[in-house]
Amino acid sequence: MTTAHVLARLRREVRLAGSQMALARRIGVSVSYLSDVLRKRREPGDKILAPLGRARCVSYQPTRKGRACA
Repeated sequence: MTTAHVLARLRREVRLAGSQMALARRIGVSVSYLSDVLRKRREPGDKILAPLGRARCVSYQPTRKGRACA
């Protein structure tokens, strides 16, 4: 799942909750943090990802001849 997919699900949850404030209260984060995530200013953390049934996973892969991963 990409960041775009996570943000789409998060926006859906905001709509279902009725507002960013309502969702922030429900999941236990500040409204400013939730807003920053929705505006792509910050990465979503565990408190935002867990209610979506997601976890952030980072992997490191070897590069080939100095090229970045695809």
